[in-house]
Amino acid sequence: MSAAISNREFLRALVLAVAALALGAALLVTGYSLLVPVLHPEFEPSITGDRADAIVIPGKRFQPVVFGDAGTAGEAAVVSKLAKAPTEDHAVLVHRRQLRADQLPFLRLHMEGRNPALRVMLFWQRADAPGENHFAELDHAGAGPYLHNLLRHDEWKGTITELAVGLFGDLRGEAVTLHSVALEPYSYRGLLQTVWTEWTAFTPWTQSSINVYRGVPVGALVFPVPMIAAWLATGIVIIVLWRMAFRERSRPSRAWLPAAIAIGIAWAALDALWLQQLFRQNAETRYLFAGKTLHEKKLADWDGEYYAASSWIKDSWDSSADELIILHEESHLALAQRMRFHLLPELKASTIRPISRLWLERAAENFDRVVVLSAPGTDPDTLDELQEALTGKHTGNWRIIGTKGPVAIYATNRAKEWDEP
Repeated sequence: MSAAISNREFLRALVLAVAALALGAALLVTGYSLLVPVLHPEFEPSITGDRADAIVIPGKRFQPVVFGDAGTAGEAAVVSKLAKAPTEDHAVLVHRRQLRADQLPFLRLHMEGRNPALRVMLFWQRADAPGENHFAELDHAGAGPYLHNLLRHDEWKGTITELAVGLFGDLRGEAVTLHSVALEPYSYRGLLQTVWTEWTAFTPWTQSSINVYRGVPVGALVFPVPMIAAWLATGIVIIVLWRMAFRERSRPSRAWLPAAIAIGIAWAALDALWLQQLFRQNAETRYLFAGKTLHEKKLADWDGEYYAASSWIKDSWDSSADELIILHEESHLALAQRMRFHLLPELKASTIRPISRLWLERAAENFDRVVVLSAPGTDPDTLDELQEALTGKHTGNWRIIGTKGPVAIYATNRAKEWDEP
């Protein structure tokens, strides 16, 4: 049996592990920075082309064009109320300026008051397509300045003639302060700060998070798991080379100790990234659901509009024996599945299908009621594909029973009479 590890031996192993990881990080960062033109060829024009100076635009230079209540505070723009809209409340602030996109790949946004329910978008127009808006959703990395890689978006190119910052969602009673928007040229420092912003950006969990949660935006420059794995591998190689060069100074039986410590440090670093996401999600969950009844929690959830509609349907429906089908827009299958869940146990929707003339005709033959779902915040009666299909000979005399938010209910020719509540 080997002797216990002494404090001195553990300390030496700890110092070696930390030094090896520090040197490994330096080598990895240097190598990554030098290989950017190979790993991310979209940066090559910014690296090899003419270098431009950074452009810093104070928030007050952005003119509010859509808003509920807005003003200025010193050099900053302040939005305290969003404009009401059917789909999503929003505010838009515009600044007209010409610049070359290929010279300025990084956006540094300094904004305070943002919350996870508020999406921030950058819009721009180009000289080659006047009047056409392009946009990018900016990552949520907390308060203060943080960088965004604009080259993640193919439309960031050519001569930019107009910039706009859009706020969409819910202010949650707090004003948002836009201090500045800065466009910066390529630099190693900007590159590494952008990577860190992407690693610490927060996206609230959704129904699909049970299957996968990347923790970083889609299109991120580098994902943390492979980078930390490469960092650990480099550190262990350095430890092995060090021990081979100075073998006589160490006990062979303890060769594993520095590597084990290095593995522990790398694991803790990766876990720290996950924990900061978990803590932020915990705060978001408490905000949404703490102190509420079950009914109030369901109304506050991401599918609250559909839960409210399902409750209305169940309170109004007079026959659980009716055959029911749910039709949805092509990209909203998850909402249709949630709608079916909320209707249980009183009502059972045996079929869920996308809206189409085919399925509307089949619904006329096989179902008594048709529940139609549109996107959150929209009215299903405005769906072009639905209105076109309802003109057919099988569906022309359907009766609309009622609507509740993004949900509409139709009685087919098979249905018994059911008065609108």
